[in-house]
Amino acid sequence: MFEHTYETRYGDYKDFDSIKTSSILDMVQDISTKNSEKRGYGIDKLREMNIAWLLKGIKIQMDSPANTRYPVTLKTAVKPPKGASSLRCCIIEQEGKEIGRTVAEWFVFDNIKKRPIRIPEEIITSYDVCDFEDEFFNYVKPKDKAMEAAYTIRVSNKEIDTNMHLNNTKSAELLMDALPFEYRFNTATVLYKRPAFLGDELEVCVEKTEKGYYVHLQTKDKDVCVVGEFE
Repeated sequence: MFEHTYETRYGDYKDFDSIKTSSILDMVQDISTKNSEKRGYGIDKLREMNIAWLLKGIKIQMDSPANTRYPVTLKTAVKPPKGASSLRCCIIEQEGKEIGRTVAEWFVFDNIKKRPIRIPEEIITSYDVCDFEDEFFNYVKPKDKAMEAAYTIRVSNKEIDTNMHLNNTKSAELLMDALPFEYRFNTATVLYKRPAFLGDELEVCVEKTEKGYYVHLQTKDKDVCVVGEFE
């Protein structure tokens, strides 16, 4: 498995003792990119191939909060890929102990044909592949609901990524911004349905559920962009 250790920054703190889950997701996104770079298929190489990895969804489970006093180590590999999609799994550790895990479903998008394609064989053979038998590592996407907006936001410069879309981690962070500050969740599952772009006005919809909260971002035409379930 590919591994990287992150020192925490003050901006990662939720409080004096715990790290924001959105900061952990930022580390997950970063190690995924670092792993691709290490294997020869970083962003520049993918641009040459006129393809991009796009995220369908991600699930994170924290068995205990990440402590601000210690570095965070992530270990990542993919399950054996199939067709156009791949499941990338991460183990989150502090002081040598597992404190959480993620599973993310990615797919390859052809920037010329504007559609998903099968993962090129040369990329498949470059992967760090590992069998993850735990049921957690089978991503199941949440379902969106018809809802009325709680408030409206506008996508800003700091939230755009290299694909000129609303960044995956920033999307999840915007969902978390809708939760009560004192609410702590162990598991979050996010589904990405359609891209949002710089300047887009998005409605934030929030619902208290039996197990926690449901949040989604939608356009003014009620097209859902990203969905989150928090428990």
